[in-house]
Amino acid sequence: MPGPAETDPPPHVAFVDGLPVRLSGPYDLSFLGRWGRVFRVFDDQDSGNLCAGLERGADRVFVKFAGAPTVRSAVDPEHAVTALRSAQQVYEELRGPNVIVLREAVECGGGFALVFDWVDADPLGRQYGEATRVRALPVAVRSAAVQSILDVHVRAAARGWVAVDLDDGSVLVDPSTGAATLCDLDFYRRGPSVNDRGRMWGSARFMSPEEYERGARIDEVTTVFALGALTHSFLGDDAEKDRGSWAGTPAQFAVAARALEPDRSRRWPSVAALADGWREASARV
Repeated sequence: MPGPAETDPPPHVAFVDGLPVRLSGPYDLSFLGRWGRVFRVFDDQDSGNLCAGLERGADRVFVKFAGAPTVRSAVDPEHAVTALRSAQQVYEELRGPNVIVLREAVECGGGFALVFDWVDADPLGRQYGEATRVRALPVAVRSAAVQSILDVHVRAAARGWVAVDLDDGSVLVDPSTGAATLCDLDFYRRGPSVNDRGRMWGSARFMSPEEYERGARIDEVTTVFALGALTHSFLGDDAEKDRGSWAGTPAQFAVAARALEPDRSRRWPSVAALADGWREASARV
């Protein structure tokens, strides 16, 4: 991930429980102590959120806070707070298997925080460089993880949610069991809706053509595309999406390929249809 440009001012570095936190200016982070001792810091997000793992005894939580002047934010703190407040509803409505558990939403520290259960798992996102153990799991285990993520999105689609900014960074995988947990769902939106940005939030590797076209329809079929790309994060190469990198079966590759059709009319017509297609292809051993 690129660092700050040479013309950018050096970050302000605060220390919390002995750990450095890079910010673009001074900010009082003492409020984090309400959840215990900080043992890990995530300060490199462009969302405007500052994230941390905290522990009190054996209890661990993941705190996502908006309001501090983060070093790489693409938005000002006020916009970050508004976005995080909106995200609360997503986690509440999608509560269930394979979704990170939201414990509480709190106005604190001059901003707003979502507090989740800590998940002991490896992030799948290539930006974290920790997915080696995930890719070493048996193909059948990785295929099952894909199925669980598809099933979450069947539930999401039934509740009217469209996956925006879904990518490999949204997934944690337990390397001992292969269980997947979806975590970073902040920009999911009610659908159908209209692309009101031009280029929408997200990683280019997971974005459909309509997510670049202002005024285009954003709906369940958009979610299908992102999920098709995510299958390659588990079983192939999510940048190239080619057959040569694919570890799954030809039938599974065909299911993913249909999800990734640039022409919306040629994709799976719903997330449920995609999930059923994957289940059927995975059963052909």
